[in-house]
Amino acid sequence: MINRECFLCSKTKHNGIILNGEKICKTCEEEIVNLTNNNPKYDYYREKIKTILFK
Repeated sequence: MINRECFLCSKTKHNGIILNGEKICKTCEEEIVNLTNNNPKYDYYREKIKTILFK
């Protein structure tokens, strides 16, 4: 897999997913999957993913 920085946390990790050309590391991916809408990080991740999808 491409060794690039995670778009969300800026850490360089070897595993993760590519979404519209941007890498999301496995750690952030798992956190997103397990978020509830009342979690304080929910709005942050929602806005960052919107940035990726609608760039």
